[in-house]
Amino acid sequence: MNELERIGNAAGPQPVLKPERNLSSLEVYDQFGAMAYGIVLQIIPQPHLAQEVLVSVFASPLLQSCNSYPFSYAACIIKLARAKAVEAKKKLTTLTALEEDNAPFSGTPTPQVIFDLAFRRGLTPDEVAVKLNITKSEVLRSFHEFFKTNGNA
Repeated sequence: MNELERIGNAAGPQPVLKPERNLSSLEVYDQFGAMAYGIVLQIIPQPHLAQEVLVSVFASPLLQSCNSYPFSYAACIIKLARAKAVEAKKKLTTLTALEEDNAPFSGTPTPQVIFDLAFRRGLTPDEVAVKLNITKSEVLRSFHEFFKTNGNA
């Protein structure tokens, strides 16, 4: 055994980005259900509604496209869970909540606030900029700052 093989074996099994075969919906749920539920809960904090969205994520025909996703299943599930949660949240929004969302923001927009508006409320960078009365480049800079301060960049 050469030195590289020993190092590789000492580190244990290496994670594989894509499995050798397509996973069934149940296998994907077993592996990624908790992660998807956590993402949905960030966007829809009501557990009952979040569970309904979670079911729609794993019942979606788009789930099969994760088998051919160029990255990992996790990235595909994150994208799908977020999209389904944002879609559900928009459907649940009432007229009063819509008026609150359109109300001008008071205070200093922090990177956390800007990220929450984009990720949890599903606003585009342009919509965030209008809501906070800042430029789109400031919104994008705030995204970078958010990831930098949270150790993700």
